[in-house]
Amino acid sequence: MSHPNAQLAGRLRQLRESGEPRLSQSMVAKALGVSVATVSSDENVARVPVGRLAAYARLHAAPRADTEAQPRLADEEELTDEERTERDDLLAELKALLADAAVPAPEPASVPGLASLPGASQRRTWHFNDGAPVRIICGQIPPAARPRMGLADSVNYTELFTYADVDALVELFGHIRAENPALDVRFLTSANITSDDLSAHLVLLGGLGWNQSTEWYNRQTSFPVVQVEDPAYPDGEVFETRRGDKATRHYPKTTDSLLVEDVGLLVRTPNPYNQARTLTICNGVYSRGVLGAVRCLTDANFRDRNEQHILDKFGDVPEFGVLMRVPVHRGKTVTPDLVNTYSVIFEWPEGT
Repeated sequence: MSHPNAQLAGRLRQLRESGEPRLSQSMVAKALGVSVATVSSDENVARVPVGRLAAYARLHAAPRADTEAQPRLADEEELTDEERTERDDLLAELKALLADAAVPAPEPASVPGLASLPGASQRRTWHFNDGAPVRIICGQIPPAARPRMGLADSVNYTELFTYADVDALVELFGHIRAENPALDVRFLTSANITSDDLSAHLVLLGGLGWNQSTEWYNRQTSFPVVQVEDPAYPDGEVFETRRGDKATRHYPKTTDSLLVEDVGLLVRTPNPYNQARTLTICNGVYSRGVLGAVRCLTDANFRDRNEQHILDKFGDVPEFGVLMRVPVHRGKTVTPDLVNTYSVIFEWPEGT
């Protein structure tokens, strides 16, 4: 028996292959700001969120190319009247195919890393229901920047003094252990990661400066947000969002040389080396941005509210990301409220 979503999947595949020039799945993924795995899933009878159908319709009804002759998603204001009409007609067709399929979206528990939660939200990002191990990968503080107790020749050597983003590590490790008491949950530095660790649910804490694994995994995936060095911020790397051939940098804020707002990044995607497991990145320009990205889904006062926002915004997509503002009040990290539109700088996939 054919899958009830087969017609929609086939139509999406036909749209990609029938254009001039013929598009590859990786080209479509880059244009839509999603992973190749997501496009492949959409073309193989998985349920597609309505918001992403709108992006597909715009991509195929109003083709555009960037400076490297690669397909990109046209901005709304670029569309001609004819293209808007074609976009609307194609979207109506795709929605009709989705409605005809009448397949309920999978319960969050069917998505790796999610399970049902009584109450407002049906999402638990930090609960892993498949019994697989979890590895939290941290950066290492360079020896020249470590306290005395973080140096191997100290009689009071303490390994944790070599770890970067310890505040975020303690917060997240305790939360994941509480959510998954029976699982093998460990933390280690990027210098000590092994091949066995690569097949686990992975969490990367911190950015390019001290966590080499973050840069490595960024190269394996196609995120529309990257972290780049900026001479004005020698103690951290800033974030850059990319839409087509347009790049925009996002900076932390200071007042009288004091940090009052950092920038944090939360990404969830399939593990590039084991698609049955997840990769989560919690990152920031500075350490408070990393902690804010963690606490947005661990803080008891905000996690259900923020989980619900993610569920409402992205549904069951296997890959999503949120670039957020992280307030800092008198040196203390304030948990971002993702329902507050000011908190969210950029989200993807767009249009969901």
